[in-house]
Amino acid sequence: MSVLSILKERGFIEDQTHTEELETYLANNRATCYIGFDPTASSLHVGSLVCIMTLAHMQRNGHRPIALVGGGQA
Repeated sequence: MSVLSILKERGFIEDQTHTEELETYLANNRATCYIGFDPTASSLHVGSLVCIMTLAHMQRNGHRPIALVGGGQA
């Protein structure tokens, strides 16, 4: 099962473009995924969890996740 199929099945993706090209790319390449968090925010929220879980699914499928906390994401 592809990572896109997993993300769709779990409700992370509602709609997308270039589906075939993206499936082919992810099957044949190691993609890098990124998210940045602002440490000055009062807390994380459910939207942050969705992004963290997406990175986890990408990593489980052989891709490279990057999570930044701090001023490096600007």
